[in-house]
Amino acid sequence: MYRNELQFIIKEYNRIHSKIRPNVEMLLSLHKEDLQHTLRPGFCNLTWTSMNIDGYLSHVHLGLERLD
Repeated sequence: MYRNELQFIIKEYNRIHSKIRPNVEMLLSLHKEDLQHTLRPGFCNLTWTSMNIDGYLSHVHLGLERLD
């Protein structure tokens, strides 16, 4: 269940990131940093048995929508 969700997040992040044109990348730098800050707990704090993984996934989806 979570594996598919996390794979979707990675694909979505890459899709959104690839749409950013070089001439506007600087304007979106704060939004990109915010999303990276949102993603960070998934790289070091969360495990498959974490109680707050659903909240993390919701927070990441909101960040992706904001950047998109």
